[in-house]
Amino acid sequence: MPIYNIDDHDLDILKKTVFMEARGEPADGQAAVVYVIVTRARLNKPYWGGSKIADVCLKPGQFECWNSSTNIDTQSQEYRNIENIVNDVIYNGAFKEHNDGSDHYNNPDKEGYPDWTNNCDKTKRIGGHQFYKTKPGF
Repeated sequence: MPIYNIDDHDLDILKKTVFMEARGEPADGQAAVVYVIVTRARLNKPYWGGSKIADVCLKPGQFECWNSSTNIDTQSQEYRNIENIVNDVIYNGAFKEHNDGSDHYNNPDKEGYPDWTNNCDKTKRIGGHQFYKTKPGF
């Protein structure tokens, strides 16, 4: 039983998003990105794209990986590894320790701490990504 109601299109977009956003990160960091996206879909906020995984991933301005076209080699070992992590999270609830309500992340080494981070509490740092949870009332 999946942890979230997801169809094939959602799953495809989710895998591609995690690949583009978190390739090169450790497996638990990639899983934490999956949980951020699932958390956003569960919260069903229009400014995050609503309740569909694909809509959350593709919402303009939310995941910078979709701001330009990228060729993804879905046959590469790196993609297949991420595919396995995504499937393990969605279908088996793997990496449960990262299902902590985090709804944002960024790479502060590259981006610093943008203004939106003022509305969030830091939850954890995994690899290059800092994860956050929106403060109540925001």
